[in-house]
Amino acid sequence: MLLKIKQLEKHFNGIKAVRDCDFIVDENKIVALIGPNGSGKTTVFNLITGLVKPDKGDIHFKGEPIIGLQPYQIARLGISRTFQLIRLFPKLTAMENLLLAKHREGENFLSTILKPKHIKHEEKANRERCLEFLELVDLEDKSNSHAESLSYGQQKLLEIARVLATESDLLLLDEPVSGINPIMREKIKDILIKLKKEGKTILFIEHDMRFVIDIADKVVVMDHGEEIAIGTPKQIQKNPKVLQAYLGKKVKL
Repeated sequence: MLLKIKQLEKHFNGIKAVRDCDFIVDENKIVALIGPNGSGKTTVFNLITGLVKPDKGDIHFKGEPIIGLQPYQIARLGISRTFQLIRLFPKLTAMENLLLAKHREGENFLSTILKPKHIKHEEKANRERCLEFLELVDLEDKSNSHAESLSYGQQKLLEIARVLATESDLLLLDEPVSGINPIMREKIKDILIKLKKEGKTILFIEHDMRFVIDIADKVVVMDHGEEIAIGTPKQIQKNPKVLQAYLGKKVKL
């Protein structure tokens, strides 16, 4: 297994945002984390990446505990994420956004773009690698375009490329197809399936159940901060606890 979460709990002002959460993410698998709004999904992401500290429980990555580490330390171990709200640098180009992600220390990158004549051989290699990621998400022709000039769907693609630029082993994607059109949705689906074939491991949050069913190897369902079901998409669709959690939510499983 690549990631193991055991008895994870987090309280905010006396409210249990996450409680007794247990699941694993196996290497080279696509795992969906689903549940109604407010069920604790994003809090789990924040706990995994060290943005908040749990009140109880354990998180192991590659067999090693990561609770207590700072977010940058967890990132260096090989975990990278996107956020529900796009967090690109709007005034930087698509290429510069990727280079900033690839350089784990921003100061080195800033000195590079401010003094381009001093770009080293390593920087050339990094640019070539980032161009590969832009090609993967079909944005190679947008390499020199500022992030703010891209469409919403293209910005979603750029966020995926930026996560890839970190060369992380585990990708955490927060609602990768939220708010985009069906054509872009299919493009992202194809990209994630291709990434799996190339050996990547993906844990993602999504409300689009058709998307979940199309690509997930395993689904973890949360409700009121608690993990209530784990299984394949087919098993989840028939699980009474899941149906109850979504009752009245107008979500077709």
